[in-house]
Amino acid sequence: MPEPDAPAGQPPQLPPEPDPRRYTDGLGDPDCPYCHGLGYLRDDVPPGHPNFGRLAPCVCQLDSMSAAHGEKLRRGSNTETLAGKTFDNFLPDGVSPDAAIRATVRAAFERSRAFAEAPDKWLLLMGTYGCGKTHLAAAIANYCLDHGRSVLFLNTPDLLDRLRAGFAPGADDSYAERFEDIRTAPILVLDDLGTESPTPWAVEKLYQLLNFRYNAQLPTVITTNRESKDIEPRVASRLSDAQMVSALTIQAPDFRAGHISLTSDISSLAIHSQQTFDTFDSRGELAGEARQMFLKAIQAARDYADVSRGWFVLTGEYGSGKTHLAAAIANQRARLGQPVIFVTYQDLSDLFRTSSQREADERNAKLVQQVKQTEFLVIDDVSSLVGTVGYFREKFFQVFNYRFDAQLPTVLTTAAPDKELDPRIKSRIFHSDLCQVHVLKVGPYRGRRAQGRKKAAS
Repeated sequence: MPEPDAPAGQPPQLPPEPDPRRYTDGLGDPDCPYCHGLGYLRDDVPPGHPNFGRLAPCVCQLDSMSAAHGEKLRRGSNTETLAGKTFDNFLPDGVSPDAAIRATVRAAFERSRAFAEAPDKWLLLMGTYGCGKTHLAAAIANYCLDHGRSVLFLNTPDLLDRLRAGFAPGADDSYAERFEDIRTAPILVLDDLGTESPTPWAVEKLYQLLNFRYNAQLPTVITTNRESKDIEPRVASRLSDAQMVSALTIQAPDFRAGHISLTSDISSLAIHSQQTFDTFDSRGELAGEARQMFLKAIQAARDYADVSRGWFVLTGEYGSGKTHLAAAIANQRARLGQPVIFVTYQDLSDLFRTSSQREADERNAKLVQQVKQTEFLVIDDVSSLVGTVGYFREKFFQVFNYRFDAQLPTVLTTAAPDKELDPRIKSRIFHSDLCQVHVLKVGPYRGRRAQGRKKAAS
């Protein structure tokens, strides 16, 4: 008899027959009404048509293809350790009480953001160490990557090291291939021009690179703390071309130190002044063991911020909230009146580099000593990807070992897998009663501010 909901006198409505074309082992969505899971479609066109016989990706693949493309761009960008430097967490007016200085920071911020939105010609950011040049350059790179543009970020000494490595036996690619990839990069960010050792070979390679990009008018961002007279004349002449280069000087020597750090102008704690325990999201969507571990890490961080003994280590993937928790600890210690230095592993490694100026080298050596001996230290983003040259690792280990042996309160964050960390560092972090280690096994975290933007947009 008919189903109860069938109209009188009519046969019951049976469910439609399932489409037999369903490819569960294809590249697409098995439930896709177009490709049925195959992942590709062939246009129904007659022979002789340009698209006859050609396969095209189905619309069900577009999201995964876009994500794969973005991941590929980021892997080739050399920005792994700079993922947290964005326009959103930059202080666009700096921290100086001087209005004129704040204006230079604002001008650099606005021009950098405009360049990121429409990369064209060259952007030159100048200023003393710690004024925010690298943060803005990294923010440009990250913005371009987020919008599907290919970009390459290189510290100048690292660029030269990369080229030299092309001469080594068994190198994955040759010097010529590496040089070509760098000089033709669609967007190149060259950080810390002028900190390289000025050997004749280095000077000539940099000129060849920049001269090619200048003539080709390829979008390029350059940061430097050198004056024009201290830069190789041929390069300086290119940088002085007002038709090609937008040059801005950031007059903010106190940008990193801000009003919180009590000891050193290498500290970037001011940038993280809004990252406190009150603004940390406890991730209410988590459940089970993952939530318990996350809440335990938060409480442990609060306890450590109140009474800091030994070392506190946070591990987890990028975006899991490690930097926010580390900054919250540091901000609490600073409010309690303790001298605090907050520094990234990359910035610390940069201090180990020698330059052509004795005054700069002496200043860097003093900053290293401050980091080594400060009462409370945070080293953010300890990574195997920075300072891979043995010399830099040894210098870092000297600082690390000194503080470990002296049992000076120290916070470390890292996204590096255990196997990629220096064995000497790993043995101290994971096999000592001096250290407490907390693993944040959660997905990407961007804080309440980002969540608020999402809600407003929905």
